[in-house]
This record gives sequence, structure tokens and C-alpha cells, in this order.
Amino acid sequence: MLVGMDASAAWLVLGTVLGVLLSATVVAGVLAYRWAVPPAAPEPGAAAPRVDDLADFLEHPPGTRTEPPAPADWAMLAAPPPAPAAPPPATADGRGRTYLQLAALSLTALTLVGVAAAVAAATGTGGAASPAPAGPGADPDTPALEGELRAAGIVLEQRAVGVTATYPEIRLRDDGGSTHLELRLPTWNCFTASAPADPAAAGCVRSVVEHAELSTPELVVEREGERLRLHGRAATELRPFGTPPEPSGHAYEFEVTVTPRNDAGGPVTGEVRIGTNTAPLVQELSELDAD
Repeated sequence: MLVGMDASAAWLVLGTVLGVLLSATVVAGVLAYRWAVPPAAPEPGAAAPRVDDLADFLEHPPGTRTEPPAPADWAMLAAPPPAPAAPPPATADGRGRTYLQLAALSLTALTLVGVAAAVAAATGTGGAASPAPAGPGADPDTPALEGELRAAGIVLEQRAVGVTATYPEIRLRDDGGSTHLELRLPTWNCFTASAPADPAAAGCVRSVVEHAELSTPELVVEREGERLRLHGRAATELRPFGTPPEPSGHAYEFEVTVTPRNDAGGPVTGEVRIGTNTAPLVQELSELDAD
């Protein structure tokens, strides 16, 4: 109950709950006592109050009654009538038992809440769980790997006349717990035997753009010193403007090998492989920061 809020709000809620339960217990106990205890009976042998018989004497003078009532303090010649039977001892009726049960339940709930609060205070779980301290030099807001890579042309498909070429664009990000890769493959139909350096200048016709996204563990990341090797299988999709994405029907085995810029300011180097074809990274268009 106290997890997920600050300490002051948590203890305020706890105090309110304890107060409500305590009030319910007291009210239920008082009601149970009132319904369970019978009213006090008069003490046996108590003298009956004396009654003034002057009005009766004036209404019925001596000699006018056929059967004069016997005064209360005259001696009775006949045996006195039997005394009424004493009422059975009072017991708690249904309402009394209900209030007793309510009082017991309230007291039990009050005890459980108190025990839970004591345990929370003793173990230090009364507030939100504190995050584990980061390791030396670790900053959760700073990615361990981040960058964008551009590669030269690669032949995706050999046609009867010409080829379908692509110029891969790759975005990498590693947040310390998982590595993410976004692959963008703009395609061109060319009447050439290989992928030209400049498809527009070579007269190629622009075609669709295929997209794919992978994250570990589907994306395998291997480190060899400063050199990184990322590989996996990418099923691509098309993202037409204004319509939902749709599968392209293509899946490529790809691999990216890259060495980040060194401390001396050297270029980012590496290559991209799709299927059996490879192309080098374009150094002036590639940036990668790796810790």
C-alpha cells in the first residue's frame, strides 16, 4: 500500500486507514455491548409504592361495596397469588452477535495494518524502491553506442537486364541494456551490371524504400577490441506515405563490421554485407560513438 508514493503521503494514508479502523472497532464494540447486555431488573423484595385510597373511599362509602378490596397493608386471609415467573436470562440477540463479529473483524484488520506498517518501517520499503547504483562511470542517460552509417552501392537482385541496387543507411543505438539497429534500403533499378556510385547520374530509376528494425538478441553484437560486428536476419517492410506499413516479402542476411573513430580523429571504417555482396562504408557520411 505504501509502495509507489513518497514517505509523507504514504504515512498520511496509513494514519487515515488506522483511524477509520479504530473508529469502526469502537463503534461496533459499543453497539455490541448495548445489544448484548439486558436492562437492569428491579431488586427482589422492593416495597410497592403506597397508593392514596381517598378517592376510592369517597366514590364507594362503607356499606356500598359488595366485595370491598383488601387494603394493601391489611392481612390477607386467602393465600396470595403466585408470583410471576422470572424472565429468562437475557442473551445477545442477532444484532448483538452481528456487532460483536463486526468489532472482531475491525480489530483484526487494525492489527494486520499495524503489523504491515511496522514491517515496512523496519525493512525500509515504505517508499518507492531506490534504483541500484550504477557502476563506475556508468550513466543511464548516455548511450554506450550511437551513430549513423552509410554504405556504397550493393546489388540486391540481378535481373535479366540490369540490377536492383541499394545504398544502405544504418542507425545504431545501445542504451546499455539492448542494442537497436534501424536499416533503410533505398532501391534503384539500373541498366548496369553493378551498382553505380551515383545512381541518379547513371540513369537509374528510383524504386521503393525497404525498412527493417532489429534489437538484441535477434541482433547479434560481437566486440573484438575496438571493432564491432553486428549481424542478423532482417525481414523488411514498405512504408508508403499516408498508409500503414506492409511487408515487402524480402528477408536479408546482413552484417555490419565497423571500427569507430579513434582518439586521434581517424575515420570510421568498415563494410556492410547483404547476402553475398559487400560494400564499404562511406567515411565522410558515417559517424559512430562507442564507449
